Amino acid sequence: MACASPSTEAPTRAATSLEHLGLIGFVPVMGLCGLSLAWAQAAARMGDVATAVAQVVAVVAGVFMLALLGITLWRFMRWPMTRVHDAAHPVRHVFVAAPTVSLMLLATCGVVLDGPSILWDVLWMTGAAAQAVVTVWVVLRWLRSGASRWMGVTPAMLIPVVGNVLLPLAGLSLGHPLWTAVQWTVGAALWPVVLLLLVRRLQRLGPWPVRMRASVFILIAPPSVMGLGLMLWRSPLVWPVALWCMALAFVVLALWQLPQCFDQPFGWPMWSLSFPLTAFAALSLRLANAGVLPQLLALLVLALACVVVAALLRWTWWGLRSGDLLQPEPNPAPKP
Repeated sequence: MACASPSTEAPTRAATSLEHLGLIGFVPVMGLCGLSLAWAQAAARMGDVATAVAQVVAVVAGVFMLALLGITLWRFMRWPMTRVHDAAHPVRHVFVAAPTVSLMLLATCGVVLDGPSILWDVLWMTGAAAQAVVTVWVVLRWLRSGASRWMGVTPAMLIPVVGNVLLPLAGLSLGHPLWTAVQWTVGAALWPVVLLLLVRRLQRLGPWPVRMRASVFILIAPPSVMGLGLMLWRSPLVWPVALWCMALAFVVLALWQLPQCFDQPFGWPMWSLSFPLTAFAALSLRLANAGVLPQLLALLVLALACVVVAALLRWTWWGLRSGDLLQPEPNPAPKP
């Protein structure tokens, strides 16, 4: 894969600032947690090696989460109006859910790799409760936004609205079956609603801007995560397999958009590729462990997810060093 690299020119000090590191910065935590969970599923075939990789990736995700929480709190105190700007933006407001989803995913990694504990229970309950509040807020905000509401309808809307389907991945092991079922049902019910809104938005306004095309990959996440949840509920395999097939269709659609995603300077929206692909890898491995899918196919999906996350980490390092990821607007740059 090739992506436009950060600008080689040093950005001005005024333009380069943590003030511009919005809540979308938590999306890499989601991708890393998803990769950790995918490697945890691979342990059935690869043993302790896969478990060790999953643990290392989970620790890295936890370090990222702590760093981002500290930076975000300092950012809100140093520039109080950023809180208003984050919530008022017609598109980026949906990333208010990124910290809550990241918190639930970290708790899930802890439960899967370390077993249930009070720490993971507290993190999970905090994230799940916050996710419910964010879901209500996003839906009400959209209903009240009037004629401009369609600007905010992007695949990223699936993060706050359908992020509730993550709950079974840890909630069942932590002993919260009713809470998990209620919130999962809300997310599952809103999923087709959001899909219909996305189709309607395309009809009204046409394709999303090129810089937002990577968000199409988010469509892969809901069926992948829902399939994992249904397998934990021991539902008939026909339903997880059907959701895997739907996720595969979205993978094909997203890959068709991929050339346009890379024909631009790298930015935070590119991390939209990470969690959906890792969630799809996790479901593929889970189905392969159940004897439904070929192991080789599942491992190839895992390999693809690893390559994507590694590339995103590399480009993020370049972008932070150059300051391009800490500017209010992306700067075009030549390809490496």
